[in-house]
Amino acid sequence: MAGPVAVVGSGIVGSAIAWQLQALGAPTILVDDPEPRGASYFSFASLTAMDEPLSEVYALKCLGMSHWRRWQKELGGDIGVRWDGEIRWAESSEGAAALREKVKRAKGRGYPVENISAPELIRRLPHSRPGPVLAASFAADDGQANARKAIARLRAAFEEAGGRLENGRARLRFDGDGVVVRIGSRELEASRVVIAGGAETMSLLHKLGWEVPMDPSPGLLVLTEPMDPVLTGTAYVTPAEGLPIHLRQQHDDRVLIGERSQDHVAKNPNIGHAEELLRQAKRFFPILRNARVSEFTVEWRPMPRDGMPIIGPLPGFSSVYVATGHSGVTIAPAVAALLGPELLEDRASEQMEPFRPGRFADREAFVASEVESAFNLG
Repeated sequence: MAGPVAVVGSGIVGSAIAWQLQALGAPTILVDDPEPRGASYFSFASLTAMDEPLSEVYALKCLGMSHWRRWQKELGGDIGVRWDGEIRWAESSEGAAALREKVKRAKGRGYPVENISAPELIRRLPHSRPGPVLAASFAADDGQANARKAIARLRAAFEEAGGRLENGRARLRFDGDGVVVRIGSRELEASRVVIAGGAETMSLLHKLGWEVPMDPSPGLLVLTEPMDPVLTGTAYVTPAEGLPIHLRQQHDDRVLIGERSQDHVAKNPNIGHAEELLRQAKRFFPILRNARVSEFTVEWRPMPRDGMPIIGPLPGFSSVYVATGHSGVTIAPAVAALLGPELLEDRASEQMEPFRPGRFADREAFVASEVESAFNLG
């Protein structure tokens, strides 16, 4: 393969791919936005596959969780991941039925999750004060990541392996069989380009003549100031009244709170709604009674309409790869591990086949003439 691979997008998926390629001996350039942003930097980052309904995505998430453990060994030091498990409980009949069904499906797949009693729930979360518990579960192997810390370690390992980090906004143009990456006044030749743009992927592909059914959606997360120990692991609460919430305590002791599930679309992303979520958390964890909203974030998440990641070469233009999808923190290690042989050895991964961009094509692959002109990834 002549020329380096350029990875555009330096969130956790892009950083993971760049490190993996460089570690495999491929000269790689990681084009880094000078301002950290996006879902990688502001994410609930719970590592779980328990309630994933799509079997293909479930398998990818499980592989991602396995590779997070590999990262802990290979990257060395603290990469910001803990394996404290996940507890869920429901206080409504409807919520309890849904939770039991999720546990049944997960156990049928071999996922390490168990139904637990209310006393067991309180033993594991001694600061919790649930109402009537109609159903509860504990997934012992689920984890929690500090995506910023992981990205920092991936970049350091990438540069230690000889990778090249370029800060700035990228512009690309197609030149014969190759791709030229322009950063400011400089041009970098690349044999292939990987677009790992997160929620911006739809607009980037639009400039290539591709219309991808993707609905970037806003997610609201609430952070308290640092607190004394509140809980270990992740807790999901489906109450009989009020908003379902999920929460966990971060490495910096701040409590992170979200609404419903990690893919819930925030309809009221404002301080009033943030305070409502905190009030709900106080109902179930009275130790938070004096907590205040330190900050809240609203970030746009990449959400392909069919619920599956978009991973692979653009049909008709194999030098451009796409790597994006929801639950990027969970799947990033798996995506990087599977894409390495594809990019370097042209050895297609069977596990990646359901995620190819070509599944969205209404017509034959786009015509090369449509993408001859330069386009701006910014």
